[in-house]
Amino acid sequence: MRLLCFLICLGACAQFPALDATISDAARNAPYPRLTPLPALPPEGAAPDHAVMQARIAALQDRADLLRETDIAALQ
Repeated sequence: MRLLCFLICLGACAQFPALDATISDAARNAPYPRLTPLPALPPEGAAPDHAVMQARIAALQDRADLLRETDIAALQ
């Protein structure tokens, strides 16, 4: 118990680096991401339509490809 109190006190005295300087001006001035609504869920108990599921899979794969192409370093 004493060790725990000592570690808490030691952590409270620690100096943390300034995090404000780690964000670039381009990232700070970037617009907020566009929010999109969630797709409607099928009713409970309904069997998923194979064509609809294939379309959703294709749309998710296209979105994943777009995200993979995004240069994250440019956002920072």
